[in-house]
Amino acid sequence: MIRDAQFYDFIGQGLASMGYVENGVASLSMYLNDMLADKWNAERTYAQMGFPLDPDIKLHPTYEQIEATIRPYTMATYTDYDSDGATKSTDGMLLKSGELPIFKHEVYLDRKKIRDKMALTEALGGMTSDIVDAVMDLFFTSVDSLIGGNFNTVQFQRHQIVGNFGKLIINAKNNPYGLPVEIDFGVPSANKHTSVWYTKKEDGTIVQNPAIGKTIFPEKEAKKIMRNAKDNDFMPAGHWECSERTKEDLLEMPYWRVMFATAQRPDITDDTLRVAWSNTQDDDVIWNYIVKKFGGRIDVIDAVGSVEFLNPKTRKVAYHNMQAFPEGVLSFVPDGAIGSVQSGKPIWIDSGNTRSALFDGGRTLIREIRDGEHMTIKTKSESQTLCVPNATRWFYYLSVMGASSSSSSSAPAPTSSSSSATSSSSSSSEGE
Repeated sequence: MIRDAQFYDFIGQGLASMGYVENGVASLSMYLNDMLADKWNAERTYAQMGFPLDPDIKLHPTYEQIEATIRPYTMATYTDYDSDGATKSTDGMLLKSGELPIFKHEVYLDRKKIRDKMALTEALGGMTSDIVDAVMDLFFTSVDSLIGGNFNTVQFQRHQIVGNFGKLIINAKNNPYGLPVEIDFGVPSANKHTSVWYTKKEDGTIVQNPAIGKTIFPEKEAKKIMRNAKDNDFMPAGHWECSERTKEDLLEMPYWRVMFATAQRPDITDDTLRVAWSNTQDDDVIWNYIVKKFGGRIDVIDAVGSVEFLNPKTRKVAYHNMQAFPEGVLSFVPDGAIGSVQSGKPIWIDSGNTRSALFDGGRTLIREIRDGEHMTIKTKSESQTLCVPNATRWFYYLSVMGASSSSSSSAPAPTSSSSSATSSSSSSSEGE
């Protein structure tokens, strides 16, 4: 009995038994596309995020942030019969370029179960269908978790860029075992506004700014940004975005509830009683009223990024959850595509104990590795992918949560047109 890589190739036997064979060889690629391509459909998922897949998979792993200057419905040129009309420009303005960040992770199939199956295989002199099925169940769970984690990684990129003033910041908090990455995609400083509507105490209590309803009117602040975007910057149709936590904070503001009660119950004349009556209404009713007062759609981003790390005190694996979309910030961005997901082409070399395949149309590398030294089976994922916005001149921000001396929770440092903070890409604020 030769205990080589083929003898313990549970995955290869499983792929073959399930009919995933190509040119007489077990095909991991066929398995991935059949079992997971519909669940993890990158083309559909990223298009819904406003960042459709860039069809070009780059041999050189660099991204380009190009702001398209073509206006699809610019008016035609009046000419005589024999003259041609003006040629529309389709060239884009290069705002930024750089290297695509690479992200990896891996999963060991349950080591105890794998060793038990190896011992059983040796005792029986070969594999049984029960052994293969059990290992393939473990393998599916491993691959599914890796690909799902990749999707969450790209989603986190998107929400941080759109919510964090056009910046992607990967640091020790959200990437404890990796390299730091910081990319500023260049939102014009004039697009960043501050209007403090509330602060938050350590216990989460919302304290409304006393100026609200007197000198500061939130719905007017929002509509002013929308009007300026349309009239001065010729922005196409857009919508607001905010985090789930920001939505909850806005719902706690007495301002909206007093206004709602005044409209619905004019017989109630005391603000305290108005708030009390409004509190009897479902939050969805109050939220829909707030959306209506804003004068446009508000998409609530409730995505949470989960990071795994080793707790130094317990020496056990722990998880840190964080909001993908920053708290206390309202973003106004165009509808539809506002960028693209750009990827580099993975490079790899297979050996006798590895099996590799590409996923997401060739953007993600999945590898199954049989480690004879440690008698384990490992599944690895690698991708060089980045959400790259191409409409940052039409990204607008309204920071509404002020810093509180009694609170450790605050919005990202906002800037405004009068602030000393500036964008790192001044060309992004230029016109056509």
